[in-house]
Amino acid sequence: MRVICILIILTLIGTLSGCMLPREEDMLPPDLLKPEEVRFRTIEVGRGTIQDVLEDNVVAASSVTYDMTFYNRSGFLEELNVYPGMEVKEGDILARLDTGSLEIDIRRQLIEVSRREMALEEVIRFGGSRFARRNAEFDLELAELTLQQMEDEFQKSSITAPIDGEVVFISDYKIGEFVPGRSIVMTIADPSYIHFEYTGSHIPRIKYGMEAEIIIGSQRIPAIVSMTPANAPLEEMQRYRNTIIFSVKNQDDLPDTVRRGSRHQFSIFIEEKLDTIIIPAGAMSTFMGQHYVQVLEDGMRTERDLDIGITTSTHVEVLGGLEEGEILIVGIER
Repeated sequence: MRVICILIILTLIGTLSGCMLPREEDMLPPDLLKPEEVRFRTIEVGRGTIQDVLEDNVVAASSVTYDMTFYNRSGFLEELNVYPGMEVKEGDILARLDTGSLEIDIRRQLIEVSRREMALEEVIRFGGSRFARRNAEFDLELAELTLQQMEDEFQKSSITAPIDGEVVFISDYKIGEFVPGRSIVMTIADPSYIHFEYTGSHIPRIKYGMEAEIIIGSQRIPAIVSMTPANAPLEEMQRYRNTIIFSVKNQDDLPDTVRRGSRHQFSIFIEEKLDTIIIPAGAMSTFMGQHYVQVLEDGMRTERDLDIGITTSTHVEVLGGLEEGEILIVGIER
């Protein structure tokens, strides 16, 4: 019996041991990963013609402006009859200082002049003596001089429009504020004379006297660079320190649709290179100021540093680093 029990126990242990041991599985071979084939889009480096042409936007502005002041008179602002963009007519009263009783004094003096005129006429009509006539003439002259002085003073207290034009600037002075003499209160522009102003990134490349074209619709109007920051007058240097001015050669060439503030394009021809190595601009990369491309050499991709010349939005002139006939990589096809 003991022997039979031992055999049964051994059999159970063997059975349990077989259940606990992992079953050996068949190992599958790993998939073989094939790298995706890279195909380059290439062109052969060749020669051609490239032009360096500057093109950008300009804004129409009035080339004749008038800075309006109260000249030698100071005072408190009583009237301001304009706003930016307002059109004015020659002789319009645009602003006025407080003159106190000056207007009434002028009316009184007008009456006094009329009285002196009547007195002189009376002396002449009734045959007054030479002395009486001369004295009446002096009285009239003094009254007229006083009136003229008052009117001049009143004129200095007013700003009137010198031309038919447009208000393009108004100072921050408010009604009732003190205005020093000769302070610019407003600026009037003459809309019949237009120039074009440029404030973009190409300013360092534009020189005084360069020929240009202003592009308005389908028209290309001849113009010239008439002022740069380098040759601006001293009194205008601060105002135009970052501005190029183009003047059209003939104002009559400008369409009637051109208005102050309208935006247009300009074009300046800088230079042209013939029979020079050129490549597409998109094929060139730049890192830390160094320009480079990728070429195929013996089927291998290789980087090549470049020395470049004229650069446009579409093409680049290559002065060194590439030879005609080499294979240039311009993209990748997968």
